[in-house]
Amino acid sequence: MSHEFLSPTWMDAARAIREKYADQASKVTTSIRMNQVITDVPEGVIEGETVLKVFMDTSSGDVVMDLGELEGADLTVTTDYATAYKLFVEQ
Repeated sequence: MSHEFLSPTWMDAARAIREKYADQASKVTTSIRMNQVITDVPEGVIEGETVLKVFMDTSSGDVVMDLGELEGADLTVTTDYATAYKLFVEQ
């Protein structure tokens, strides 16, 4: 993907991929509502931001991930940008 990881264009592209293949994806059977605080964000991901708030919610049976945060999340995970990249992109 040619978009900077976690930038708004990356999130839009990831959402489009999930939507395109939604009919082929298995439902998620474990419900988790997680906020993520990403630190040490490189310049240029989102101008002026060095910390990003991202959330993931599987309570609907689908993976929903976007910028922002959930009210009443089950947990909050804080990690640096490089580690988040390894987890989400390199797996």
